[in-house]
This record gives sequence, C-alpha cells and structure tokens, in this order.
Amino acid sequence: MKYISLLLVFLSTALFSATDRGTIVVDGETVEVLVERVYSPQATYPRSALRRGVEGFVVVEFAVSPEGEVIDPYVVETDSPGSFERTAMRTIRRWAYEPPVYNGVAVTVDDVKARFTFRLSTD
Repeated sequence: MKYISLLLVFLSTALFSATDRGTIVVDGETVEVLVERVYSPQATYPRSALRRGVEGFVVVEFAVSPEGEVIDPYVVETDSPGSFERTAMRTIRRWAYEPPVYNGVAVTVDDVKARFTFRLSTD
C-alpha cells in the first residue's frame, strides 16, 4: 500500500506573515490597501476528500475588522463543491491580521481574498 502524504499549499502558512489586498472607501473613492496577516494556520485535509482522492481549491472573500479579525467570510469560488468549503471556512475564521490603519485611523478592509489549494501527493 502506498503512503499518501498531504500537501496543502496556499498563500502562506502559520510560520510566515503575509500581505493580502483589500479595499476601503475614502471620500467616495475605493482605495486598495494592504493588510498584514500575522496568524494563519493551515487547513486540514478533509477525511472524506482524502478517502475519495479528491483535490481542489477554494477562494474565500472576507473583511478584516479594525481589530484585525476576519469577519463575514464566504466562498466565492471552488472547483470541487462540497469537498473543501467547510474546512476553508473553519480555518479562515482563525486567521488574524495586524489591525488595519489608514491615515492614522483604524479601518475595516473589505474584499480581501484567500485561496486554499488542496493537493494529494504520492511520494
């Protein structure tokens, strides 16, 4: 029996901070801002997808609160409906960001996206 090792690859891991993009509205204009991710644990591979040998991805969109918390996440794209959305949503809710500030004011940053890619490897 071959051993199956799991390889989760997405924008970053819990070991490294990462910068994501989002938007705020200033004086009626949409401004792109960067938010610094300070905690982003990896998603676990769902057992049901592992048993079925399913691979795929999920893109989640959300806002970052003035306290650096992920708020209102929702799935915007997936190539394997029903396989990875739950684990992606459970994981994204645990992420944390440096509290976003624009011109010295704490802000909520909208339209931030993260992509989770789930791959099986037979090493």
